[in-house]
Amino acid sequence: MSQWVLQILEAVIAAIITAALLGYIHRRGVRRRSAALREGKPTSFRAFLRGSAPPYPKRWREGVVTLGVGSPEWQPSWGLRRRAVLLPLSASVVSMRRATGARERFATSPDSIIVAISSGEGNLELGIRDFDFRTAMKALDVGSGGGWRTNIQTSPQIVVVREQNHAP
Repeated sequence: MSQWVLQILEAVIAAIITAALLGYIHRRGVRRRSAALREGKPTSFRAFLRGSAPPYPKRWREGVVTLGVGSPEWQPSWGLRRRAVLLPLSASVVSMRRATGARERFATSPDSIIVAISSGEGNLELGIRDFDFRTAMKALDVGSGGGWRTNIQTSPQIVVVREQNHAP
């Protein structure tokens, strides 16, 4: 077998092993958060955040939402100013949607579900990864003492609209 075929085979095998390992790590994290939720223990999940007024960032920033006793807290992952931001103790989920447009998908994640939230402190948006979405919404509802109202369906429906060509 020639050298280049072996190199391609090694790369393919490495990619398969990496994908399997990452899948296992993601599933383990979701199971851990679900178990913590059932047992009433504090939990956390990764989410992107932006808001309309201070103290929330104006642009999408990645961080970790920690839920336990009291208000949910969001801690930025990157940057020089990494102060924790307290999320509102009571809020209402206004809408949910998939990340739209190239700019928003690049700023958050292509598989993010954007949750629009309204509270007395202003409007904010959380970008939650698809695999974490259900446990994150349950955690926000339970971990905030039931102060987060999710009056809408927690599994967003994707509607495909196709334009029809109307030839004259």
